[in-house]
Amino acid sequence: MSASEWLAATSAVLLAMLLGGLLVALFAVMSTLRELRRTVDALREESMRLASSMQRSLHDAEGEVDRVDALLTAAESLGGRLDTASKLVTNPVVKAMALGTGTKRALHRMRSGNGNGNGAERHR
Repeated sequence: MSASEWLAATSAVLLAMLLGGLLVALFAVMSTLRELRRTVDALREESMRLASSMQRSLHDAEGEVDRVDALLTAAESLGGRLDTASKLVTNPVVKAMALGTGTKRALHRMRSGNGNGNGAERHR
């Protein structure tokens, strides 16, 4: 065998080994890509479920916010009505209590016989 034949045979063997190595690497890359595609599909499914769940939760929260807003509006309205009612009731009640206290003192003075005098000294 001459040197050129030996060199051609060695080159063919090295080229075959290089081609085999490239094929092994290509199959490994293809396997990795398949696994990556499965992972991406699983992530897509999970993210769609999470997005759907978040939309439902957001819708529920909006309903609760509307409900709380209605409750606050009703409470404010009730507070205003109670404030108005207390102003209407307080003044006559104070006047009635003052009238009752005055009447009680007058009756007490009349019973004690001090109807014409200044009875302020005794009640201080």
